Amino acid sequence: MKNKFLWVMFTVAAATFIVSCATSIPISVRHPPRMDTNGIERLALIPFSGPGYQQQIAAELTATFREKISEMGVFKIVEAVVYQPSAADAIFTGEVTNYTVQDGSHQVDRKTKDGKIIQITIYDRKVSLGFTYRLIRGRDGVVIGSRNITVEASDSAQESAGALKLGVSMAMDAARARLGDFNRELAPWTSMEKLTLDKETSKDKVLKKRMKDAAALVKAGQYKAAQEAYATIYAETGSVAAGYNRALLAQPLDGLEAAISLMSGLYGATGYAKASVELARLRGFLNENARAAANKTGVSQQTIAIQRAAEGLAAIFPAGSRVSLLNISKSEKDMVDVIIRDITAFLMNKDITVLERENLNLIKAEQQYQTSGEVSDESYVGIGHMLGVETIVIFSITGSGYQRKLTVRCVSVETGKVLYNESTEI
Repeated sequence: MKNKFLWVMFTVAAATFIVSCATSIPISVRHPPRMDTNGIERLALIPFSGPGYQQQIAAELTATFREKISEMGVFKIVEAVVYQPSAADAIFTGEVTNYTVQDGSHQVDRKTKDGKIIQITIYDRKVSLGFTYRLIRGRDGVVIGSRNITVEASDSAQESAGALKLGVSMAMDAARARLGDFNRELAPWTSMEKLTLDKETSKDKVLKKRMKDAAALVKAGQYKAAQEAYATIYAETGSVAAGYNRALLAQPLDGLEAAISLMSGLYGATGYAKASVELARLRGFLNENARAAANKTGVSQQTIAIQRAAEGLAAIFPAGSRVSLLNISKSEKDMVDVIIRDITAFLMNKDITVLERENLNLIKAEQQYQTSGEVSDESYVGIGHMLGVETIVIFSITGSGYQRKLTVRCVSVETGKVLYNESTEI
């Protein structure tokens, strides 16, 4: 597939909706594929495998994926029997890992029209299907991405066991339902979202009138004028709703970075909970951008994750701040140490003091949290007081392979408020 799409894009739709008395702006969001298909044009489809009685299921899965990939219209499908590096830009294949059919029956009481109680037999069939699919880079055999899928289905009939649906049909119906959004794995996709503006809750009539006038601009499709109106209201009155709406409009008008900057500034100044939720959503889009950029440039996802975390943290720490970076990861501890080392260097260049990793209290705290379960923000505040820092930044890695994520969480020692919380694929 040619490089048709490499970042999340936003388009303001033509209409503005009024939902539950709140003004909403519909936007079209263009997403990159979940797997790295950059540069893939010729895709070899190797039939799914399955031992013995599972071969029919394997053939059905092969046909299903061939149909779905063809419908995308972005790849030229090359038929292949076995893996050959020169066969195509990438190979798509998989195997059946589990297929079971369990039949049974049970008796139930039923009342006839004349009031008599009779027993009838209900026949049951339960099906479980497990399968794996993967995308493999053609030139070197590296697995780009893979998924393990398990589906279950059941059927019952009163007439006879012969009235039950065939197990293969039940399994494949469940599999096709589960693969409803499979196109998002390999091809760019679009979603429609609504940005719902905040309403002013104060009793200030003048302020409410100004907010109403700004909302009218939005309803009229004059988004830039509305954004400027909200910016003025926020600057002059400190209205949190105005600040929120101004940042919200930045997403389709000015891009992700601008929206995140404004929303982050609003959250830092006011602690507004809705701003925190919106920040998480916007940063999710930013993570998609980072992944697409990594696919395009060949820069590792780890490098991009480190850069994003370092810049995000530096933005909330004033010069002269004293912070501690805590590794609580139960797995990949060495990788987290490398990440912390790189972020430490970045922060110190911004005149931010980072507690030395050799600090004995820090070492003890990390060892304690790595072997314990969930740790509350209050516990981090306590360790922050013990270490004599203003802010604790907690690092951990969860998941594995394609689903591995770096989570960075920053807690203020003074207030206990979460200042930063982001998970990035790594």
